[in-house]
Amino acid sequence: MSTLMPTLSINNDPRCTQFKQQGFTLLELVLVMLIIGLIASTPLAFIDNQDNQLRYDETVAKMKLIKRAVYNQSTYQNQSLLSGFVVDNGVLPPTSGTPSQDPSELFPLIGKNDVWNLDGANDWVTFGGIKPYLKLTGAGDFEVPPRYTQLKGYRGPYLQEGVDSDGAFLDGWGVGFEVSSTAVGDYRFTYTGDDGAHPAPFNTLVSGAVSSLDWQVPLSQLNINVTNYSTAQEVAIAVFQNKAASDDERWTTYYFSIAAASGGVPSIERTLTFSSSEWQKKGTGSVSDPETTYIPAGVHPVFVVDSTKTVNAYDRLLVIPRSTQPALQLEVK
Repeated sequence: MSTLMPTLSINNDPRCTQFKQQGFTLLELVLVMLIIGLIASTPLAFIDNQDNQLRYDETVAKMKLIKRAVYNQSTYQNQSLLSGFVVDNGVLPPTSGTPSQDPSELFPLIGKNDVWNLDGANDWVTFGGIKPYLKLTGAGDFEVPPRYTQLKGYRGPYLQEGVDSDGAFLDGWGVGFEVSSTAVGDYRFTYTGDDGAHPAPFNTLVSGAVSSLDWQVPLSQLNINVTNYSTAQEVAIAVFQNKAASDDERWTTYYFSIAAASGGVPSIERTLTFSSSEWQKKGTGSVSDPETTYIPAGVHPVFVVDSTKTVNAYDRLLVIPRSTQPALQLEVK
């Protein structure tokens, strides 16, 4: 009969006990957290940069809208179409004159109210039919008959797209544009960027402007022909400027005096020249320099008037900046 011998397992020997590791070491945890942080931060940084790029693109697009609101020229069926604040009102939108990021600087392009009354004129007339007021020497001052009524005045808003619920026009970061105007007739708008409100690399300065030659034309570039006159006449261009206190003060008249034809025989044609001795402006006499005296873009009424205030010829002159001005033919009847 065999005897079973007891066996001793090494695992039962306390001297041979094995210790199994539980969890991660501190170094492993640090490495894991570092990797997770890198993975998480990469798409966030990308998304943040993309968001700022979209904000910048929106800002640049809004600056183009500002320029179009002040003055815009387009073409339809080979015909020039002019629009914007200066075409309707004959002047630049009012500003404080000093660069400022105050959103109120753009209010004149958004709506007509006393909030943007920056130049002290509360009585800007609304777009509609307005009779020109001529200021001449031989015929004197007078309002022309109703049939010569012109469509002029404020018909905003000129800025509609991009205006927020508070009626403000701001850049992509919710900051106002810097707006100012100059004595020579420049309207400037700027995305400053370097004001601390915009992150790098979008903290640069981007400027835009409607320069004086973008929206007006010097008198010296106008070409007017007058035919079939025998008595003395005055050729007058009536320019509307929507910023004065009364209707007659909103009109500025530039004119020529034409002597009677020799022997009373009607002149076949006379092409007016543009020397300082011919251009006149009531109250100032001869225009000293037609090269630096400007009239705004748009449609302006032109009259041939005699000493009895009779309008003997009439037409409308389309003034297009940075373009050769078409000749205007006026025949005295």
